[in-house]
Amino acid sequence: MPYRFLPDVALADVAFEARSSSLEGLFEDCARALTDVMVDRGTLQPRVERSVTVSSESLDRLLYDFLTELVVIKDVESLLFKDFSVTIDRSSSSLKCVMKGEEIDRERHSLRNDVKAVTMHMFGVKRQGNEWSVTVVLDI
Repeated sequence: MPYRFLPDVALADVAFEARSSSLEGLFEDCARALTDVMVDRGTLQPRVERSVTVSSESLDRLLYDFLTELVVIKDVESLLFKDFSVTIDRSSSSLKCVMKGEEIDRERHSLRNDVKAVTMHMFGVKRQGNEWSVTVVLDI
């Protein structure tokens, strides 16, 4: 599994750790983990395709802003995504993500937690050898 939940990090929050051999894979795994906190991804269908572009001053901030954008889209447009394809331009600290999912349907989707925000607590993208990792704490 490319990510695992960390039950003992915070009482009112949900935390997970993601690892990947690629930076793009790390971002995609974080998006999947964020979605898994909110809904059973198996109940989502790839009916809507959406692209987002995010730019930031650092890799940490790029991931933070990307995950925050997913929370905003959920809150504003009631969309959740199942599939993510991330392309990162490290020279400009920007990313493009093509996502597939659908509008929230309380009858069909197995909803879990309402994520309110990504926090900076314990947040930080790290590279050790050939592996990228990050710990993410979500405010629910």
